[in-house]
Amino acid sequence: MLKKSEMFTLARNVLGIFSLYGFQKTSMEDIAAAAGVSRQSVYKKFGTKKKCYEWAIHTYLEDMYLRIFTHLENNEADPSLTLMNVFDTLIGDAIEISSNPHGPKTVDDVLKATHASPEDWPLRFRSRLTDFLICHDLTSKNNAHGVAFLLIAAGKGLLLEETSREQFLKDMNLIIESIKK
Repeated sequence: MLKKSEMFTLARNVLGIFSLYGFQKTSMEDIAAAAGVSRQSVYKKFGTKKKCYEWAIHTYLEDMYLRIFTHLENNEADPSLTLMNVFDTLIGDAIEISSNPHGPKTVDDVLKATHASPEDWPLRFRSRLTDFLICHDLTSKNNAHGVAFLLIAAGKGLLLEETSREQFLKDMNLIIESIKK
């Protein structure tokens, strides 16, 4: 049985393969190689490429949001550093995926799955981010929901603009510093 962190790595690797070759051209052999298992194991576990793709997206999202919520619950860390960790978790891997030939389509599929999820991750994230901003006195209570929305929108905007995780982190830091009272 794989640990949660291993599941995320596996899902991230599988999404990486789909972002390289596209859904149509990714073979079960490609998936097996990315996962470090036999092609038969992939067939046995998922049955179809589509089910494997859906699993990878869901597992990736579940782990990503779990890590984001864990960051937001950590009241010991510097709030600016926490926000950087949150947005690196939200956007950092996605930048690496989106820079591949079929990455934009893969990221689009992940975003669609996020908003269609029964877990309501985007709403829970915005709510927890709002609470974090208020708790750490980074903005007024009246503006916190709008600032949370602005940070999320800015991060997604940078996803479209940036070609490296390093540049994203630099620009996201500039945005985070600008929202402080």
